[in-house]
Amino acid sequence: MILQQYIQEVLFKQRVCVVPQLGTFSVQHFPAHYNTNAQTLTAPREQVMFTQQWQDDGSCVEWIALKENLVPAVAQRKLEKYLEELKADLQSGKPLVLPGIGQLQGDFAGNIHFHAEELPIEKDTLDITPIERTDNRNTTAAFVPPPPAEALEPIMTEEVEETLEAVTEESGFKWWWAGIPIAAIVIGLAAWWYISSVSTAVSESAPPVNMDSTTTQQMAAAADSIQQAIADSAAKAAITPIDYYAVLDSYKDSSAAVKIQKKQKIYGRELVVYKRDSLFRTAVALHTLAADTTQQRDSVQKIFTDKKVHLEF
Repeated sequence: MILQQYIQEVLFKQRVCVVPQLGTFSVQHFPAHYNTNAQTLTAPREQVMFTQQWQDDGSCVEWIALKENLVPAVAQRKLEKYLEELKADLQSGKPLVLPGIGQLQGDFAGNIHFHAEELPIEKDTLDITPIERTDNRNTTAAFVPPPPAEALEPIMTEEVEETLEAVTEESGFKWWWAGIPIAAIVIGLAAWWYISSVSTAVSESAPPVNMDSTTTQQMAAAADSIQQAIADSAAKAAITPIDYYAVLDSYKDSSAAVKIQKKQKIYGRELVVYKRDSLFRTAVALHTLAADTTQQRDSVQKIFTDKKVHLEF
């Protein structure tokens, strides 16, 4: 029968086959199922299902038209003829065998029963027993923390190291020049205070004494000597040259400071690099009198107009 061939070809290609005025065949997939109570695993399977509900999509007419080389109108009349023959067979109780699918069988009430064909080989249900681990050994590897990262030292070239060593030797600032006048002033004040205190104590505790002219001259000479020593110390400090730096900029990295030093050397400007307070400074080394420090700073500022120059001793 032509409809049997239609069902066989279309069903396994499209997994759905609609036979107008009869019903719908479909292939249903059933996944694997695990029964927790019986601890069994049922294999996945596919089964052909049939229902008497249908909705004509025109596929059957098109298939007949292509199969028998007919126009759609003639194919429709052919389909109606095939359906009448099929219904007559089902009403008589004669089963309609669909090879590889199953069989249809009708009753006198007009109901159609479908019996799916059993596969020649049926997959067995597997019994699964939970596996309990009896090995009590601790197989988890102990966590070993990674070693701390080593601090990276800046890359120092031989030229940079020699420059830094030279700067380090010269970076001890000479504060002794400022201590000379300060010490002289402190000594003079201490001497003046001591003489004043002694004179006051003597005048208050002892009866008035008539000093002769010789004693008065000696005291005046001593006071003049102290004042002369103070003046000499201040004058010596004023004429003693000092070493200091006109600082241009500061850098955290020594290589950056040395790079600036080399760049300025190209223009004929000699800079020194020294370290103070964890920063590397680029500066102009100066050797002048204390009174000329401001003038020297202004001179350096005129050369390096893009920098804010300040002095460090």
